Amino acid sequence: MKPSYTSNFEYGKRMSKICMIAAICLCLMSLLLVPAGSLAQGALILAGMAFIIGAFIVMYKYCRCPHCGKHIMTGVLVITSCPRCHRNLNTGKKTKKR
Repeated sequence: MKPSYTSNFEYGKRMSKICMIAAICLCLMSLLLVPAGSLAQGALILAGMAFIIGAFIVMYKYCRCPHCGKHIMTGVLVITSCPRCHRNLNTGKKTKKR
């Protein structure tokens, strides 16, 4: 069964988090578990870089404000309101400017 998301922003946030965690795990595995200079180490590093690139693609495609359409690339994992229209990304209510 396909999971239901309330918005594309939540999906993008979840997928970018998964991609970044996978990239970090692959890079740590290449440093700690594989002999230095081996072909497996290079393959793990390339796979980690592919996951990082995938995370940026997911952020660019899905992480945008559902109200004004602005791309939100920085702070996507912790941001709660849009920097342009100041609406909450989950509820859509207007928030106060700080």
